[in-house]
Amino acid sequence: MRKPLSSLQRDQGLRRSVAFALEVEGYSTESYETVQKAEASSGEALCTILDDEMLKSETVAATQLFKNLGSRAILLVDGLSAPQPPADYTTLTKPFTGADLLGVINSLIEAAK
Repeated sequence: MRKPLSSLQRDQGLRRSVAFALEVEGYSTESYETVQKAEASSGEALCTILDDEMLKSETVAATQLFKNLGSRAILLVDGLSAPQPPADYTTLTKPFTGADLLGVINSLIEAAK
């Protein structure tokens, strides 16, 4: 089993879909509905996938989490929201495929080598 990934989405369906797609590929995932619940595991995760809805509802906590994670963060955006400020994280526009998500994760793995 590969190093775990942490996933934060308010939408339970999206959380399940992301976890399923990653687990099929051999990743262990931990899914959370709040930033507070995810903070501990995010520090040890290969990367953390954060839905832009979390930034809207938990702005301060999510912003701090992004600072702590740096390039190990993937922000899922809907393409309709205001652009996020430039930072050291990767963005993936919804809707996306499992292959899109895996491509981003594999890029992060390669960059970390």
